[in-house]
Amino acid sequence: MEIIEIIEKAKEIRDELKVNKDFKNNQISKDLPVIKPFIGSDIIKLIIIGQDPTVKNEKSREKITVTLNLDKQNSLRKYIEFVCKKLGLEIDNVYATNIFKYFYTYPPATTMDILFAHLLPNLELLKEELQSYKDCIIITLGEPVLQLLIEDKAKVREFWNYNSKTKITDGKFKICEAKDNKINRDFYPFPHQPSMIKEFYKNTIEEYIEFVKESKKK
Repeated sequence: MEIIEIIEKAKEIRDELKVNKDFKNNQISKDLPVIKPFIGSDIIKLIIIGQDPTVKNEKSREKITVTLNLDKQNSLRKYIEFVCKKLGLEIDNVYATNIFKYFYTYPPATTMDILFAHLLPNLELLKEELQSYKDCIIITLGEPVLQLLIEDKAKVREFWNYNSKTKITDGKFKICEAKDNKINRDFYPFPHQPSMIKEFYKNTIEEYIEFVKESKKK
């Protein structure tokens, strides 16, 4: 799909949900534009799927025009650049998009019922969007995204084989296979950048990225 098609379709979805299936406790915002995907300038080899652009700071929302703010130098971009480097890639090899490409009144991770209610049309758009990138590594960012794409109690650390007794990984890493998720594509769950302060993720990320690289070779 062309970017203009993605944006127009996302606007249609947003406007229809706003009229027919909005929620008083966390409404869809029509005062802010639909944001566009981030597209690197080189061959796309890595797809990143985020949740939605609704950051806590309302004043900063109007400055967000690109998925994950990857057009700006910030801590999230540094995190993505780190993942890219460990995969042997560059930020220019990245295509980043959100499941929900419009804004809510406030960050909806605590109102997951709203996201589930709004998921289907946004999911169909995402699947159509991903068809343009057939042979790419796909990673998801954060637990809400993982829960939307598989089931509502899923934890990123389960795929990183967290041992609750030792507080470290047992090293038996997992991929979320196409047959087990709603986008019908293999993907690797990653924590969102703020969760990287946790010792487990900080100490395990390089090992998990190595697993991603080796899995892709098979």
